[in-house]
Amino acid sequence: MIQGFRKLFQSPIGLVLTLGFVALIALAFASADITGSGFGGIAGGERVATVGDQKITTSDLRTTAGSAFEQARQNNPTATMEDFLEAGALDDLLDQMIARNALYDFGLSGGMRVGESLVGSELAQMPAFQGPDGKFSQDLYDQAVGRRGLSDQMVRDDIAQGLVSRMLLVPATYGDTAPAGIARRYAGLLNETRHGAVTLIPSPAFVDEGPVDDVVLRKYLAANRERYMLPERRTIRYASFGPDVLGDAVNATDAEIAERFRANASQYAAREEREIEQLIVPTEAAASALRQQVASPSQLRAVAERQGLETNTVTATSRQQLASTSTPEVAAAVYGAQPGSIVGPVRGPLGYYLIRVGNVRSVPARSLADVRGELAEVIREEKTRTLLADRATEIEDRLQSGASLADVAGSLGAEISTTPPLLEDGSVFGEGTVDPSEARLAQTAFAMQPGGDAQIAPGIDGQSYVIFAPGEVSRAAPPPFEQIEQALTRDYKLEQGSKQAKAASDKVLAAIRSGKSLSEALAALDIRTPPIDRIDLTRRQLLTQRQQRGNAPPLALMFTMAPDTAKRLEAPNGLGWFIVSLDSIDVPEIANDDPIIAQTQAELSNLRQQELVDQLRLAIAREVPVKRNDNAIAAVRDQLAPQSN
Repeated sequence: MIQGFRKLFQSPIGLVLTLGFVALIALAFASADITGSGFGGIAGGERVATVGDQKITTSDLRTTAGSAFEQARQNNPTATMEDFLEAGALDDLLDQMIARNALYDFGLSGGMRVGESLVGSELAQMPAFQGPDGKFSQDLYDQAVGRRGLSDQMVRDDIAQGLVSRMLLVPATYGDTAPAGIARRYAGLLNETRHGAVTLIPSPAFVDEGPVDDVVLRKYLAANRERYMLPERRTIRYASFGPDVLGDAVNATDAEIAERFRANASQYAAREEREIEQLIVPTEAAASALRQQVASPSQLRAVAERQGLETNTVTATSRQQLASTSTPEVAAAVYGAQPGSIVGPVRGPLGYYLIRVGNVRSVPARSLADVRGELAEVIREEKTRTLLADRATEIEDRLQSGASLADVAGSLGAEISTTPPLLEDGSVFGEGTVDPSEARLAQTAFAMQPGGDAQIAPGIDGQSYVIFAPGEVSRAAPPPFEQIEQALTRDYKLEQGSKQAKAASDKVLAAIRSGKSLSEALAALDIRTPPIDRIDLTRRQLLTQRQQRGNAPPLALMFTMAPDTAKRLEAPNGLGWFIVSLDSIDVPEIANDDPIIAQTQAELSNLRQQELVDQLRLAIAREVPVKRNDNAIAAVRDQLAPQSN
């Protein structure tokens, strides 16, 4: 399990984490289920690292680690936070966060800027935030962010980091292509065909049907105690509270509404919205060359795509807004053009812009009376979040000062509930179901000391908080001997049969080496074995099968063997031993126009480009000063899994 985590963090995901929106987006919202946990307390402003002028807080690291762990558990539901940390995941994640912040700091110091409109455009394109109509849903976004215990600013900052990383790293890959000769060689390997056979010498064929003495079974149980352990189970006592505890304090006053209207007067003034499609390139010469290829404004996207570039479409809500998110020159060009025309090249914060002006809509001014209800609701939501967070912080202080779950619940008028016995992954032990809002507490509850202080965490709906503590704890232990005697007998006999099957496989291998065929060697065993599976498989077919049905170890072994050899491989769960025999290898010539050459060349080019990006990323990282706070890092580790220390 630990090795699996290590492989995850040593894989090409490192590149994805750098270019994508890893810290809060890719890992927090990569799956359809965005209801993972985000525990560890409300506060978290201490720095774990300073990267140039950028700061990484304990809260940032804790949130990223929690999201990464939830992502890893989708592939291994029984994984624990202790395994995750022991595999070095926290250090790897921090290294990746430092690398991202180094890129961001380097980009900012070089004059790169990311406007709010570009960040908003990226948000709108994320499937996790799109409603049934395929458009950005503010409600879905608010729910998703709330469930992760994030803020809108955290998400937007993370997107900005990802965009700067892309602008720095992706250009390094332009024009790099793997040589055709190398691609041809690798493509030829895919057509390599191996001819051989696979069979199984089954352990059950050697199982003794007689009884097994209890003394033998008890010794077997003692030697394999971990295999029969019932996992630790815990009930969780909890109480929830939400905006209802705040009463009328969240309502907007007339003064607050009037002040909000005055502060945002420009937002409610008459304005003109313009939909724009923009293409951004690094130099004015490149922009001018592209402009000459655009015969009509509608061709901007097609011209960009022919050059391997992309346009993006945004809506400028006003001239002032566009000027603030790009430059006054860009805004002047856009608002001075006729609908349907193209302007540029014009210098902007990211390079030189070619902009097609699309639909134009005039928005009339709105008075205080027009927006009063809207402002009142916005202020109410803001005050609710702020006051609820303040109440949560107050409760956390009380809990850290020794207040019990019962004390806090009583002061809130909240009812204390108890979950059924849960496993660490949040599932119910035995029969029964549990609400997701309860299941998500399990991971943290299992990290807490029995009888320890209660903790507080955001609720699953993003609009409430839950106070919880471990209830009854049932330690991990094997069940009584009588309950598992039948299973012990079966497993013991199978283990003994596996030993004999291994000895039989040694005889088969020796017979094959002496010149006998696989069929002749099996016949000499005088046991019933499954039919021999004749194999005629190309490497390409092996890769396809692996993608569709997972890895087949005997076939994978065959592709590592020399002709006229045989090897042995243990079958899963002690069910026997595979004998893999390879007769011959055919490597046919590949035609010059075979499309597999171009496909292989593209794949190799991607690998080369990833290497170039990684080298540039490391070079940039060496230019940015980094200071780590080992005490703060250790504190995050302790919060994530106290029992691992």
